[in-house]
Amino acid sequence: MTSILQLALLALIAVSFALLVGVPVVFASPNGWSENKSFVFSGLSLWLLLVFTVGICNSFVV
Repeated sequence: MTSILQLALLALIAVSFALLVGVPVVFASPNGWSENKSFVFSGLSLWLLLVFTVGICNSFVV
């Protein structure tokens, strides 16, 4: 269970960094929001899923 938690946490950090870089780029580019709206929402959905996964896995690791 500890390795699942570590992998989920690593994925959460990677997705957070990608969103930290990607979202401002999307907003700064011309017509970026209208063309890349699905990228932002997909990243946000994955981020929320990973947050809940890390929280659930953390409750099982003592």
